[in-house]
Amino acid sequence: MNAPRFAAFSETGDYATPQQIAESIVGRIDWQLPDMGFCNCPGVSKHTRLTGKRDCKVIVSGAPTIHCFHQSCAADIERVNFQLRSQLGKLRCSGLRAPLGSKAGNRKSETPARALAFRAETAACQVFAEYQWSMVDMSEDSPVRLNGEPADDWKLLLALFPPTDVLWIGSVFQSGESFENHFRHCSEWLAETFAPGQFVCPNPLKAGEFSRSNRNLATLRFFVVESDTLPKENITAVFRWLRGFLRLRAIVDTAGKSLHGWFEFPNPDVLAELKIILPAFQCDRALFRPCQPVRLPGASRDGKIQKLLWLDLKKI
Repeated sequence: MNAPRFAAFSETGDYATPQQIAESIVGRIDWQLPDMGFCNCPGVSKHTRLTGKRDCKVIVSGAPTIHCFHQSCAADIERVNFQLRSQLGKLRCSGLRAPLGSKAGNRKSETPARALAFRAETAACQVFAEYQWSMVDMSEDSPVRLNGEPADDWKLLLALFPPTDVLWIGSVFQSGESFENHFRHCSEWLAETFAPGQFVCPNPLKAGEFSRSNRNLATLRFFVVESDTLPKENITAVFRWLRGFLRLRAIVDTAGKSLHGWFEFPNPDVLAELKIILPAFQCDRALFRPCQPVRLPGASRDGKIQKLLWLDLKKI
């Protein structure tokens, strides 16, 4: 783990600023404040009304956002927003890898992994403070409005998978050839009336395999993040920070003390660094095993319903 693998750089090789990254995506920006300015809308050709000079706003602080007054360009704005947040998230993540100027970061014997872990530990409180995401705001931000019956949330979550994916659903120990019925195509599970188990494997398995193990996975679709020690207001901040460079697809309330954040599976370089950063943020190491079972929304747990709090079903 030498140089940052997913940091954003300027043309000179130095770290690009948030303003430079934003301009590389949308073109020239008329900066009104250090973190806010106006630009040409990426979807201006789709506007059905006269376009004003200040109709499209760019904000590069907090949750980076491009917002246009017009609605006809919504698809273009969504696409560019994802790109902006991804690039700025990578830049912010790169800050964890720059030298701290501390003794721990400067010791010749310090390995890159230990230096990164140290930076993550010192940055954790900053992430918790700067990326606050209240439960109310989270609900408002959800692309899918979750106003239905929570007992049906499992079907919404399974809609993230192709119908032909073989999914495991059940209790933790229901794995092996004697539990063949717990390995079914997604379309078969969706034919059930009620949530068929408390847990689901977030990644599909190979057809004909009946053991929930990493070697039997067909592909890597989702990476789930959780913490049994952080309060919910802190783990939601971690989710929001991760959204800067990973696509968030779902958040599940486990009907216990934790939340599960479902992200699209990162590439190997990003995953290697998250394996160092996230434990320093007090996130659960066990979920780095892609076959690790996680809570299925819609199922009952000690008289409470595990439910979805946030869901993105859109295909990009």
